Amino acid sequence: MMKFLTLAKVSPGAWGKIEKDLPAACYKGMKSAYVTYGRYDLVFEWEAKDMNEANKVMKYIAGSGLLTSETLVVASTLKEFGKV
Repeated sequence: MMKFLTLAKVSPGAWGKIEKDLPAACYKGMKSAYVTYGRYDLVFEWEAKDMNEANKVMKYIAGSGLLTSETLVVASTLKEFGKV
């Protein structure tokens, strides 16, 4: 499984629509979601089996108009990285 972190800014007036209007496909691989204070409003931790599946999720998120986002591909955990 590929792991991703999506850092998102909620569009004006969209807070009340986020949970209801984002397609279920966006939540399929969702592991956790956090409301944050600072540069980003939300951080999503999610997984996809491959890049094709990840692209579909990102198309839903981008097409929703509810968020602007930046997504990071998780290369490894710190523990895994230390073993290299």
